[in-house]
Amino acid sequence: MDANATSFRRGLELDEREELPAEGIDRTRAFGFHRYFVPDWLGGDLRTTEELLWLTRVIARRDMNVAVSESTQVWMMLAWIGGDAEQRAHWSDTVLRGGVIPCLAYSEPAHGADLAANDFRAVPDGGQYVLSGEKWPINRGRTSTHVVLLGTTGDDGVPDKRKQSMFLVDRARVVSGAATGVPRVPTYGLRGCDISGVAFDDARVDASARLGAEGEGLELSLRGLLITRTLCTGLSLGTADTMLRTVSRFLSGRTLYDGPASEIPYVSEALANAYLSLLVAECESLVAMRGLHLYTEEFSVWGNAAKVQVARLADHAAKALARTLGARSYMRAPEHAGIFQKMLRDGAVVSVFDGSEPVCLDSITLQLAAVAKAHGRHRDEDWAALYDLRADLPPFHPDRVSVFGRGRDAVLAGLPALIDRLAGLAPTAGCDAERLAALRAGAEGLRQRLDTLFRRVEEERRSPERTNHSPDSAKTTSPRLMRLAGELCALHASVAALGVWLYNRNHLDAFFADGAWLQAALAREEVHEYGIGDLDPAVTRQLVDRMNAQRERNEFFSVRTVRQARPGAPEASGADRPATAL
Repeated sequence: MDANATSFRRGLELDEREELPAEGIDRTRAFGFHRYFVPDWLGGDLRTTEELLWLTRVIARRDMNVAVSESTQVWMMLAWIGGDAEQRAHWSDTVLRGGVIPCLAYSEPAHGADLAANDFRAVPDGGQYVLSGEKWPINRGRTSTHVVLLGTTGDDGVPDKRKQSMFLVDRARVVSGAATGVPRVPTYGLRGCDISGVAFDDARVDASARLGAEGEGLELSLRGLLITRTLCTGLSLGTADTMLRTVSRFLSGRTLYDGPASEIPYVSEALANAYLSLLVAECESLVAMRGLHLYTEEFSVWGNAAKVQVARLADHAAKALARTLGARSYMRAPEHAGIFQKMLRDGAVVSVFDGSEPVCLDSITLQLAAVAKAHGRHRDEDWAALYDLRADLPPFHPDRVSVFGRGRDAVLAGLPALIDRLAGLAPTAGCDAERLAALRAGAEGLRQRLDTLFRRVEEERRSPERTNHSPDSAKTTSPRLMRLAGELCALHASVAALGVWLYNRNHLDAFFADGAWLQAALAREEVHEYGIGDLDPAVTRQLVDRMNAQRERNEFFSVRTVRQARPGAPEASGADRPATAL
């Protein structure tokens, strides 16, 4: 309904006015969204990160301005990562009482992603720190109540990686000096968000505002980013769902050439491919969320890979849908096309959140040698808990995330076991011997591509051309290694999809169990890329029929059955909202 706080029409109106969606934010806060960023062992509602993924996806699919504005709550997790027992108790109580609007203040106008070069100063003075400098551009800079920031506490004699310290500042408790907002920046997407900055002018804060030890700031920031990059996948899933739903609904009701436009073969295959990409992206996201609980120490590669690949899957599909929608994709009228155009702009920003794609790939590249070394080690483990969506998860402990996981990655390490499990399957009515043979060939192809990739990594590392870089830059990462890191991300998502299918095929629906969707995904050279004519017509039909059925039943485009609120339904209160309606 248009009167709902997060209706599409309302979101478009506020976006056009570049206005913060205060009502939608208040409604989200009243629901208790902020409580899902505090682990249950600290009194919050965060039992599994999968729940947080779904909540983020639900909000993002309606209005990214609301989702991005309120998801800054995630930065309070740095208190659970770097804080001591007293700080954790204090900050968890503060968040749970409500009213906390945090922002992440890492970047500076002159330095961008080069955090080690930051100029912001945090000078110790007795039992206080004096903060001076400007952070920009950041989300919620002007409207934040709390600021998580990096400040230089070390002098010139301290190594760059140990100069920065982390602070969590309550702006209402600044002892003296000033912490003021920097004017908002007009943006291409997220027009309703407070993308601005914050400036500190000799602002004194108590020493208890520091998280972790002096000089530990960069390490803490990287540990936090591994979590937040993973959670960014919920934003991509939400926008991708709405774009596909908008385009498929419109084209199904539009008559061209004496029939529904959605039945034109080119259009059908475009919709089917976008739907397939969303399923693969969901598999990568779900496995990553489970991994945060089960393999927390192994996320130095995983968090980056999940963020990069899910954004790539969503972005490539979005561009293909825009071509399919044609001229209407450029229209900003408050109807279907307006929502598509808004989501196209808003969703594209995810790839630069919490470290852009090149930054994430660079992080993976620095670890490729360790990943290649770990790839040769056999791990005899039961992977069921990672992939079986029914399996219980242990509590989430974000403080266990490590900056360097010694090349370990549970998804890549489990591929041999997945191939063995696939080899032991017997044909069924839905998944016959021919399909099983194709899936086995696809899985073996993943193993061969991984082996080849790591051989290429070693060849590139030994290449004398690696030393031919500009003497004017300290960043020497080889573009070829960056490309290999990108290929690793794509393989990572394909393995995740294989694992989800193997461990859930007996309790999800016939479409999922059939495996045709997985066969099509494994056949893609890069799982996020596809072209016209790649899909078998029968598989296209199967994918489109499943997509249409889920849309007509008001379900998310998902490997599972997850119900959405009915279009036009009145907004429920927090007390009477059904738990299964997302």
